[in-house]
Amino acid sequence: MKLIWLEDFLALLNAGTFSRAAALRNITQPAFSRRIQMLEDWLGVQLIDRTSASLRLTPVGERYTHEFRALLMQATELRNRIQAEQQGVRRVRVAAQHTLTITWLPELLRLVQREAPAVELGVDAEDRPESIARFTSGEAQLLLCLEADTPLQATMPHTERMQLGHDRLIAVSAATAPGVPAHSPQPGRALRLLGYPAPSFMGAILYKHCLPPLMDRYEVRIVQESGFVAGIKEMVLAGMGMAWLPERLIARELATGALVVAGPDLPTVDVPVSLYRAARAGGATVVDEIWDLLRDCHRARAADA
Repeated sequence: MKLIWLEDFLALLNAGTFSRAAALRNITQPAFSRRIQMLEDWLGVQLIDRTSASLRLTPVGERYTHEFRALLMQATELRNRIQAEQQGVRRVRVAAQHTLTITWLPELLRLVQREAPAVELGVDAEDRPESIARFTSGEAQLLLCLEADTPLQATMPHTERMQLGHDRLIAVSAATAPGVPAHSPQPGRALRLLGYPAPSFMGAILYKHCLPPLMDRYEVRIVQESGFVAGIKEMVLAGMGMAWLPERLIARELATGALVVAGPDLPTVDVPVSLYRAARAGGATVVDEIWDLLRDCHRARAADA
């Protein structure tokens, strides 16, 4: 078996279709399909249910997907460790959501730089699905991400999780006067809302927790959608509408009054922020060192709080 076959299979699960997965892997769709078939031939089982119009795994494929992810993560981490040792470099890569590279990651980077200056901490800033894909494929040894109602660890059992805290989504608007929002819910007036695509992580939160109580009472007009949270922030600052944004991302603007809470009765949502690593495989590694450092500092701060 070739590891590239596992990478192809997991890329297919992330992409959702053979054509998108082939494009991500930079090969033609027929060649990609042949590689999936070679993995199935080597295993002696079918992983993909080809009788379904949409992508669907067979029961065997469903049952062993976690094992495939773990195997690829362990093999890639082993390769990276060996290469880094050969080159005399102690390196750890972090896959992080774009927004968290602004709000949470700088503090972690400063801590590692201060306490472990000999370690090189690289960052891959991506959207949430791509960050998770980089981590599960072993390209990154740590994953910094926002969590949904069910932590990612439920689908990644061969991992360790450290919950760093929460970020709070709050509804804000630019101000027309000190403390006065330019956009806020008012009876008989359409509210201009800047939102997130429904299939996205932030969109799922918006449509589940934020919009239902708002739309029950007011007319809402979504004037713009984007999966790029920092871009939505800039549109709110430009006065284009109201939006739910992470409190850490807009702390400075709230302090200066450039942004204000759009309404006292609007819901807020606490979103967990977690750090992940592959489960320890035995033997001390630089990832163990960084993980233990961050865990000890996190526990110390929690005890002081």
